[in-house]
Amino acid sequence: MLRYLTAGESHGKYLSGILEGFPAGVKITREYITAQLRRRRQAPGRSARQARETDAFEIVSGLSGNITTGAPISVLIPNASRDLPLPSSLPRPGHADLPGMLKYGLLNAVLIRERASGRETAMRTALGTFAMRLHELLHININSRVLRLGGLRTVTAESAAAELLRARRAGDTLGGVFEVTVENLPAGLGGFSQWDQRLGSRLGAALMGINGVKGFEVGGGFCLAAAGGIEVSKAPELSGGLDGGMTNGRALTLRCAVKPVPGLPGGTLSTDLRNFHKRLSVSKTSDTTAVFAAAVVGEHAAALELAGALLEKFGGDSFSEIEGRVNVWRKKTGKTLNRL
Repeated sequence: MLRYLTAGESHGKYLSGILEGFPAGVKITREYITAQLRRRRQAPGRSARQARETDAFEIVSGLSGNITTGAPISVLIPNASRDLPLPSSLPRPGHADLPGMLKYGLLNAVLIRERASGRETAMRTALGTFAMRLHELLHININSRVLRLGGLRTVTAESAAAELLRARRAGDTLGGVFEVTVENLPAGLGGFSQWDQRLGSRLGAALMGINGVKGFEVGGGFCLAAAGGIEVSKAPELSGGLDGGMTNGRALTLRCAVKPVPGLPGGTLSTDLRNFHKRLSVSKTSDTTAVFAAAVVGEHAAALELAGALLEKFGGDSFSEIEGRVNVWRKKTGKTLNRL
């Protein structure tokens, strides 16, 4: 069973994470991990803080000579920014502040904000990099792209740069939609016997758990609600690679809607929970958009969930065992899939 946990705060000493159940024999280099973390950190629309953070990391356990050992993988990422914000009883609208303060009976929003921060996704990306590498070695390709940015329906590097500049000058933030595609997945991952075996529900939980994600769909998604059965039956790709909670051998297509970043430079009206006076909650460190960074995190979150499903299906404590079983399975199922 593959499982992981993260810990740490946005301005604490470091983020930490443990990935348990990962097989031995997977070759991965520091350069590979660094490159994946850089993609998240340097995504378009990030805040000035990302220029200070380097996401330098330390592999504490589970790796020997660039090869995973089968032991739990433990990772540390020091924070460059460690100046803890001053205590505040003013919750930021749209953040975890208010429900978190009510949940724990706290008057200091910072204690909620520090853990709920998107900074935590640096560790999810680091742990997901091991899963990305496993898939890569099994010739499973995971990629992402941004389909929408604010009002833009055609997102290019040039149009995104212009839209982000416009939003920054206006003191505004942007949401968007990203898509994760996974190609060459073995058929039969997941299950249909129980709701929590269905791969769609598991992937939905993983991707909806990314900060700011408010919508999730597979394949045709919500558009299928307006389609007829005859139309859909003629376009099997609209299933998005899942049927009955299992991979069907086609490309997996996942999309997420990301809300605009709630922290605004010009401030948002809020209520101080200490005296219930109305005040502006101002953020000087928020991203202009999170959708590009969220797309990278989405790849890694999906990779972790898919790696878990793959290990459930094929078992094996080492990469050589898993690779052999996957190859046999692909040969067996390919005879059927190629004739469809």
